[in-house]
Amino acid sequence: MTQVQDRPTPPVATITADSLDWQRASLFAGGIAFAVGNLLHPLEHSDAAYDAATWQAAHLTIFVSIPLLVLGLPHLHRRLAGRVSPRLATVGVAASMAGLIGIAPGTIIEAFVAPMIGHQAMEQLESGGMAVANGLLGAAYLGGTIALGWAVRRAELQPRWAGPSLIVGAVVLLGVMGATGPAAGVVIIAATVVYGIALAALAVRA
Repeated sequence: MTQVQDRPTPPVATITADSLDWQRASLFAGGIAFAVGNLLHPLEHSDAAYDAATWQAAHLTIFVSIPLLVLGLPHLHRRLAGRVSPRLATVGVAASMAGLIGIAPGTIIEAFVAPMIGHQAMEQLESGGMAVANGLLGAAYLGGTIALGWAVRRAELQPRWAGPSLIVGAVVLLGVMGATGPAAGVVIIAATVVYGIALAALAVRA
């Protein structure tokens, strides 16, 4: 009679929070880069702004921050899981990802194309089909930010100011949408800087 020898079961790879810690680091780095890029941005879009020393640096820094944020947002989704409804957590994170990805092409266009064609040509470009795309993607970004901020607030994640800050920042951006001039620029920059810092803070306070 042949005896069957027990063979050791091979170890099963498991995904742990530690193995995904790079997503937390990515969210932090992306948030800081997004804030820095917007701080470098001139107060308005004009031919003079295109010649500013920080014009390309601002848009390229924002561009670099986008994949970092997109790769890091699943960390925030895991933190929200079990604390709020799966639908709220998923909608906030997914819409934020879509909105951020939609911002990326515009940063490259503004960094390299705008200085070559000038402000008047850019306004004509943005008033065409590009305006529709920007409107849809902007709605995803702002709507996702509000949903994400509400989910963070409902989940009572630390720091407690992060959720309300995301909501207020998105509402402020909605209020100044289409506005021009240095005053509007200050408001927009402040709101986007708060967005980046809030996400970076949520990565730190696990």
